[in-house]
This record gives sequence, structure tokens and C-alpha cells, in this order.
Amino acid sequence: MNCPICKEPITMQTMRCGNCGRSMNVYKRVIRISNTLYNRGLEKAHIRDLSGAIEDLNLSLKYYKRNTDARNLLGLVYYEIGETVMALTQWILSKNLQPEDNEADYFIEAIHSDASLDTLNQTIKKYNAALISARQGNDDLAIIQLKKVVSLSPRFVKAHQLLALMYMMSGQKELAIKVLKAIKPVDINNTITIRYLRELGIKHVSASRAPAQDAGGGGRKIFHGDSGVVVKEVGSYKTEKPRVYPFVNVIIGVIIGLLVGVVLISPTIAGRISSDKNSEIADYGEKLATKDKTISDLQYDNENLNAQISELQKSLEEATTDDSLSLAETYEKIIEAYISYNDDKKSEALAMISGLDVSAVENEAVKSILTQIQSEDAMTASAEIFEKGRISYNNGNYDEALTYLTEALNLNPDNYDAMYFLGRLYHKQGNSKKAESYYRQVIDDYPDSPRASEARSRLSELGIDVDTQ
Repeated sequence: MNCPICKEPITMQTMRCGNCGRSMNVYKRVIRISNTLYNRGLEKAHIRDLSGAIEDLNLSLKYYKRNTDARNLLGLVYYEIGETVMALTQWILSKNLQPEDNEADYFIEAIHSDASLDTLNQTIKKYNAALISARQGNDDLAIIQLKKVVSLSPRFVKAHQLLALMYMMSGQKELAIKVLKAIKPVDINNTITIRYLRELGIKHVSASRAPAQDAGGGGRKIFHGDSGVVVKEVGSYKTEKPRVYPFVNVIIGVIIGLLVGVVLISPTIAGRISSDKNSEIADYGEKLATKDKTISDLQYDNENLNAQISELQKSLEEATTDDSLSLAETYEKIIEAYISYNDDKKSEALAMISGLDVSAVENEAVKSILTQIQSEDAMTASAEIFEKGRISYNNGNYDEALTYLTEALNLNPDNYDAMYFLGRLYHKQGNSKKAESYYRQVIDDYPDSPRASEARSRLSELGIDVDTQ
């Protein structure tokens, strides 16, 4: 690990940084707390208490955001409950924090190379469509769509919970219980699942505190270990004498079984035939409901088709180049900006997303990141980045200075300091036309600023009369 002040390598045994001399006691304590929470989350993940693991791992990252082990495990837990987007977000953050020797590379590659990636995308789209249908009051259509989602993704916890809720609202309690019991082993202590089961009259028993059942009477001792395993003390062994009665009971049981089978087998076969017919009818109903939804969607698209065609033609006539980023690249840029934001480089983070097209971003977690970064003061950020550009210019790092000064001007078009130094930069590099352009912009738009007189002097050095255009 590195010193949080000067970034020099240190160890957990180091009491003070050898470079800057700062005490490392508080820093090491924070890391130990983060590791403790990670270990607790790992133990909960082992017993499939995934909700508890998510809470502990998120808390671990609040203490120490560079705990890549906790971040990678959090991604795995999200993936296990069907939250693929959240899992990828955590792994990409982990990859950026630790580019080398990081298991996140393997997880991301596994997701991209997975043949079922298209199925996951379709599952998310169907879940979102079902959520919209539920909000609009189309309960039957939502149930049909959610049944397809849970069949495609048996571990998608939220989809199972929403389907169970729809069943509960429509009075189908038995089906709701069946759906909740199917998903409960995935996340054994999920509070929403437990609450729904309690409302349906099913008592929840925590896996870590299961009650002991004394099947052998009051004379046996019971031991509760730390792992929650119940161990019973076995009673004394006695040799059992051979008897005739067990054989007679077996023969009587076989005869009764044959009679019961003859009586019950016919109704069972008839019931299966009836169940198959009911299943076929339900499938036809699902297909009809899906077709109705498709028809309504096509009608809506047809109404807006002419307007969309005219807009597209206008856009094609005006567009000469396409500099837009793909959605995946946009997400990666946002995540890089978020990393800079968390490293207290808030001005640089704001500059990273200032010219970014985020209209296609739909993920709520990423939207909240954008809102958090965009809440920073652009004028303050522009001043901070300009100062970095000025220092780079004075040190002779002209390429780096050009980047900083351009970012500062993009954030605040009224930053005449950045304009003036861009003119000086191009002046230094021998680009007189660009230098003159920036000098004149300072003189014309900000004549009362301190930089205006300096810009006039620089134009005189170029042999240009300020009053000529």
C-alpha cells in the first residue's frame, strides 16, 4: 500500500512514512476495519446471506475505496443475484484502481465471452418492460413477462420478488409462495423476500440460528457450534433381537400399497391430462397477450414514423462527421471521471464529462454519479485547471499545458486568463495566427481586464497593429 499523503510505498508495520514523516496509525486502522468488514462479507457470502454481504462490502469500501478484493467480491455477489450491470460497474472500478494483477480482468472477460450475454441483455429488457407494465396497471401482461424473465434467469432476485408481488396483488397466494421459496436459497436473508413470506403466513427461520430439534427425548445433550451446526450426542447401543412382526408388517404394507395404487392411478392420469390442457391454454393466452402488446407498440411507432423520418433526414444533411462515443466508451469515461472525483481531483473530473454526450445513459447508478460530479462549480474548476496549465507552460511542458488550458476554457468560456495563455502558448510555438486570434479575443471581449494590456504588448511583439483587423 501507499502513503495517502505523498503516495510513497509503505507497509502495515510502518509507524510513520519515511518520506513525509506523517503518522500512519489512523490510516492503518481504517484499512484494518475495511479488511474486517470484507472478511465478514465473505463469510456471509459463503452461507448465501448475500444481502448482508452487500451491506458489509459496501461499508468496507466506504472505509477504504481501494480495497479491490472487497470490490471484486461485491461484483460477484451482484452477479449472483442477477444484477449484471452493477457487477460490471464494480469490476471496471476495480480495474482502474488496480490495473495490474487484478482478478477483475478475468471476470470482465468471462462476461464478454459468455455465450449467454445476449440472453442477459434480453432478460434485463424484459424485466424493465414488465416493470413499466406493472406501473401502468397491466398486471396480467406484467406477470406473463416476469414468468419469462425468471425462466431465463432463475437467480434474478428482483424479478422473482416482483412476480411474487404481482401474484399477491392478484390474490394468487400459493403461486407467490412458490416463487419466493424458489428464490430464497439464492439470498437466504433477503429482507424483502422474508417480509413477503411473513405477509403470506410463512415463518422465516434464519439459517445461522436454526432451532435445535431434540428428536430423541429429553435425555440427550445438544451442542451449538459457532458455525450453527447442531450436534447430538448418540445414546447407548443395544443389539436388537430378530423378530417376526417386522416381516409381517412389510407384507401387509405391500398389499395395501398395491390396492391404493390401483384406486389412485386412474384419477392421477386423468389429472395429468387435464393439467397439460390447462397449460396449453395458458400458453396460448400468453402468446395472445404478447401479440396484443406487439400490435400496440407497432401502432405507436407508426404514428411517430413520419416525424422521425424528417428529423433523421435533417440530421443526415447537417452531419459531416460522427465524433460520438459508443455507450460502452461513454460509461468508461464516466467511471474514469468518478475515480478522479474520489481522488479529490474534482475539477479534472468535471472537465472529463464537460463535452460528453450522456443522453443515452439510462442506468440510475451512473446517472447519480453524473449528478454528483456536475454539482461542482464550473468556474472554480476552470480556475484550478488553468493554474495547472500555467505551471506546465512555465515548466516548458507545452502539450500538457495545451490540454489544461483548453479544458479550463471549455469549463468557463469567460476565463480570459486561459485565453491569454493559449495565445502565449501558440506565440511560443510560432503559430502567429492562432496567437493573434486569442490575443484579440481578450482585447475585444474583456478590454477592462488586466490581461488586455498584456495582450496588446504581445501583439506588438508579433509586429501587429492592435487597431487593424
